Amino acid sequence: MYDVALAEVAATKLSSAMDADVLFYNGEITFKSSGRFIDLICARSRKKKLILILVTPGGEPDAAFKIGRSMQAKYDEISVFVPGWCKSAGTLIALAANAIYIGDRGELGPLDIQIAKSDEILEMGSGLTVDSAMKSLETTAAKMFLNLLLTIRRDTGGSITTRTAAELASTMVVKLLDPIYRQIDPMKIGENSRAMNITKSYGTRLSIKSGILKGRESLDFLVSAYPNHGFVIDRAEAKLLFTKVLEPTAEMLGLTDVLKEAALTSVRISSDGSPIITFLSSEAALKEPAKPKEPVKMLRPKSARSDSNAIHRPAPPAPKPKGIVASRTGSNGKPNGSAAGRAG
Repeated sequence: MYDVALAEVAATKLSSAMDADVLFYNGEITFKSSGRFIDLICARSRKKKLILILVTPGGEPDAAFKIGRSMQAKYDEISVFVPGWCKSAGTLIALAANAIYIGDRGELGPLDIQIAKSDEILEMGSGLTVDSAMKSLETTAAKMFLNLLLTIRRDTGGSITTRTAAELASTMVVKLLDPIYRQIDPMKIGENSRAMNITKSYGTRLSIKSGILKGRESLDFLVSAYPNHGFVIDRAEAKLLFTKVLEPTAEMLGLTDVLKEAALTSVRISSDGSPIITFLSSEAALKEPAKPKEPVKMLRPKSARSDSNAIHRPAPPAPKPKGIVASRTGSNGKPNGSAAGRAG
């Protein structure tokens, strides 16, 4: 296992670099694990972005859809980092992301569903197996018919007409393949086809919001074009199907080194095989609500006169103090009003 303390340090560096929560999922995708996942992100003080490090062999498409939907509901932007193994239902979760980072050893897988094998306990088979078997039988029947038709015409030197040769060839093909077709359960084929359509519908809904698929044909390719469950979809192959496939950042590679084997394959740390689902980065601190500020009282400056017309009117003369007699002496020192003070 990895060192938890070192992983937190490396994840916090990645979180700071990309301003995102860093969540680690390692293990099978089940209904139980989807519930744990949803409870975990709902209880966290979240950032607006999420980086999901996903390592899984696959699992239930219903659970994968719930995980993808919950991420899209809680985060504005989602990145899925695939450092190692991420198959089947893991690829379905990746369709909820706005960007997919794939390491040099990273690999996605086809969107084939897992079906319980008959007469087996806790053993699953790929939905692509039934589909591949039917296509193989169809191809084999067509080749057998054509080979028999040409052989009959050639060996008889043309003495048998094409119509007769075709009837003989078809009869022989039916007799040869009839024992094989009798072992096929139509109900099983119907269930398989329905399950594949469910997976495709989930992928359509997740990718509508994320915009990660290049087109409808990309989803069809993921569901039915690959030959088996373990087919490797590496970074180069993924760029043909998805709109935004990137190489890991330096911080992602540093975290991968700390996680060691847990970043590459599924690891088992509990007796019941439950997956690792944990935030590696430290939780964002809750912001305390700002205290309401008291309204500021604006003090109006005091003016000598508030009347705006005061500047246009002359100030009234200052009143003379009472009890004071004005001097009657003129500027020449003589009393005012006297004969001496008059000019004549």
